[in-house]
Amino acid sequence: MNNKADVNADKMDEEASDFGQRFNEMRHRNHLVDCSFRVDDKIYNCHKLILSAASPVFEAMFYGSLAEKQTVKIADIRPIVFERMLDFIYVGTVDFDHILHIEEILELYYCAQKYMIDSLHKQCVNYFGKSIKPNNVLKILDIAYTMNLEDIIFSCLCVLKHFLTSGMSLSNIILESSHHLSKSCVDLILEDNYEVKDNIICMIRAWCITECEQNRLEVNSDSLKTILQDIELPDKLKDTIIDCSFTSFQPVTNEHKYHWTPIQRIHYKAVRPLIIGDSMAFEASITCNRFIVLKSLSINSRLTPQLLPMDKRRDTYTENIAVEICSKFNGRIESIYQEQHLICDVPFNNSLDLKLENQIVLFPDIAYLVRLKWGPDSLGYEYPRSIFSSYGKSKQFRVNFSENIYVETEGSILHGIVCDLYK
Repeated sequence: MNNKADVNADKMDEEASDFGQRFNEMRHRNHLVDCSFRVDDKIYNCHKLILSAASPVFEAMFYGSLAEKQTVKIADIRPIVFERMLDFIYVGTVDFDHILHIEEILELYYCAQKYMIDSLHKQCVNYFGKSIKPNNVLKILDIAYTMNLEDIIFSCLCVLKHFLTSGMSLSNIILESSHHLSKSCVDLILEDNYEVKDNIICMIRAWCITECEQNRLEVNSDSLKTILQDIELPDKLKDTIIDCSFTSFQPVTNEHKYHWTPIQRIHYKAVRPLIIGDSMAFEASITCNRFIVLKSLSINSRLTPQLLPMDKRRDTYTENIAVEICSKFNGRIESIYQEQHLICDVPFNNSLDLKLENQIVLFPDIAYLVRLKWGPDSLGYEYPRSIFSSYGKSKQFRVNFSENIYVETEGSILHGIVCDLYK
């Protein structure tokens, strides 16, 4: 019995769809049309009865006390969107898969609100409920805020809050997006999210960088200060963004959500080794084009000591090295990581993975100084150096390397890092 009812329901749906297609064909052929709309320079001829059946606004427009007698001018909707709305009214469906730009769907939602077409409104809401993702939530929110689409704004803010509190960073999306967030939308986001300090610092600084680019300003503390002066943020967070005081970051502890990527420099040629005693420290600089989490440094391990008798030589040694990482911005250098590393069973003539005690977040466009220091017990030991490429990259980001200007021609012992995008 139920199967028969289902078959009948499907048959009725097919017949209704067939009628809709026939009505739509009548519209396109201008057959029995009795009303028209001007949208920009295009004229759309329609049927009053069909439009009135779909929308109480159209019913009042054509059959109310102030019924329209002439061509109706539409000034706030683009032709392509108005035509999609007409297709829905006549046929009853929207092919969201063939709409390439999110702006069109938001405008279609606006049409559903304006003309009180509940079924179209419901389909648009369902679409956004399934389609709001990290890579589009900010764009959807910004456009919806401009168009005052309250339901979509609320949905986006709920999803955005979930992303931010779960530790997801949207900073790289801001930097890479062709759509630039408006200041009013940034203020809206900050109303109840600024307490999520790590992600908000990253996100607002990324927005400031794109704001500088939009206004052709150099990215420096003065520009950032000017841009931030009207943003509703506590002064302490503003100072952090302006001065790049990144020591307030909580360490990244959930390693499982990261897919650690080794970024290696290309090896060109070996040069004279670094002899501890000639220098007791090594220094290099790192910059990146995206927000990344740094897990470890990849350096060369010691050369096998040549002065020891063959019977006393070993395959491994114990490394004792101090690691310091500093941010360098606007002439200021600030230490953000400083630890003594004691690593056992390090193979000679190999690579050493110096895993940091706490993973740290590196901001784009900031130079980070990496300092390695040895104590007196390392005197006389040698570390192989090579001329490497000035950068390493993955599909998602690029890391630039440089050594102290005075020893750059003498090569480097830092041949890469292990990191991932900050999520």
